[in-house]
Amino acid sequence: PPKAPRGYVPVLISHYGRHGSRYMDGKGGYEAVADVLRQAAADSALTPLGEDIWARYSAALPALLGRTGELTPLGGGQHRQIAGRMVRNYPRLLKKKGSRVVANSTNLERTMMSMLSFEQELVRLNPSIDIDSDASRTYMGRINQHSPENPKVTLDDVRWKSPDAPWRPGFDRYCEGLLQWEPFCGALFKDSEYVRALCDPVLFERKYFDVAKNLPGCPVPDCGLLRAFSEDELQRLGRLENYTFYAEKSLWVGGNGRGCWLSESVLGDIIDRVPEDIANGVRVRLRFGHDGCIMALFSMMGLDGWPPVLDDPSQAWEFWDTSRIPMASNFQLVFYAPRRRAASPRVDELLVMLMLNEEPLSLPLEAVEGPFYSWSDFVEHYTPVLEHARNQLSKTCN
Repeated sequence: PPKAPRGYVPVLISHYGRHGSRYMDGKGGYEAVADVLRQAAADSALTPLGEDIWARYSAALPALLGRTGELTPLGGGQHRQIAGRMVRNYPRLLKKKGSRVVANSTNLERTMMSMLSFEQELVRLNPSIDIDSDASRTYMGRINQHSPENPKVTLDDVRWKSPDAPWRPGFDRYCEGLLQWEPFCGALFKDSEYVRALCDPVLFERKYFDVAKNLPGCPVPDCGLLRAFSEDELQRLGRLENYTFYAEKSLWVGGNGRGCWLSESVLGDIIDRVPEDIANGVRVRLRFGHDGCIMALFSMMGLDGWPPVLDDPSQAWEFWDTSRIPMASNFQLVFYAPRRRAASPRVDELLVMLMLNEEPLSLPLEAVEGPFYSWSDFVEHYTPVLEHARNQLSKTCN
């Protein structure tokens, strides 16, 4: 990390991490692609490339089924590596006897296992560390602001991120116009009319791409699914997540903004916990959640790369880069205090550095030095943002 301003030392880390690499999230993803390829193989309708891909994929399938949304071995390793770097970069906080860590996770297997992997590495590197961890539903709304456990989440909020969300028809039309399914299906199947009779080609392409991009993180041999795509088509497919997350989590003018404003619970928790953690000697506070939670939070905070308010979500790929929030991505606020007060820091003297994936972020504030900002300035800037978000949620709750 960047060197702290002279005379300052780290005293606290407030962390939010996305779960690590996982199996496909969503029932039937692996099976849906398998069903189409299996039937085409039975009908002798696959090209030589399609036959090779199906042979590889069908051999890997038993290791994938039944693991929907679970953390992969790679995902656990990612969090162990992040924990190891945190210990190496901040030994003052994590290498001392009895160093205190508080960890919370959403109550899904992949986030809880990510938290466990992170904690295991901390303990391995410092057996005397003091870790208090929990995955209670009572804390869910402050880590996953879009979960039903958040008391401010409405039925409309749940619907807004569901398959029948009001913005979905526009997204489906966008996919129809954007994707070029004929070359893709031509690489796998002998006859385009056969494909039309067998499935919805555009929907199949989307599901196939979801499987193809997921498999490299799973403990199976390379199935070569990406060979069916041209480079141009991969770039087109890459725009789809930018559209969906923008529609769900941003201040898009066609939405109601609630997916963004609900982030007040996460930012409020981050701000509220700092004085408490400083007073109680907590050195690291860990949170384990999800990608959309980070994107919505960054949008509400107006961080670099996330603030544009667009008329058309199809333009989101130019600004709203979901690739910046990969699996095991992490958002860290590292707090520094004057060395002379490090044993008993004063909150009003703290500096803070924000990092995404351990690279500094810029804030819409004047920095003290480099990527370091006054925590008092941070709180002063974001308090009105929180108030506005809470007012908007109150106004739109019905």
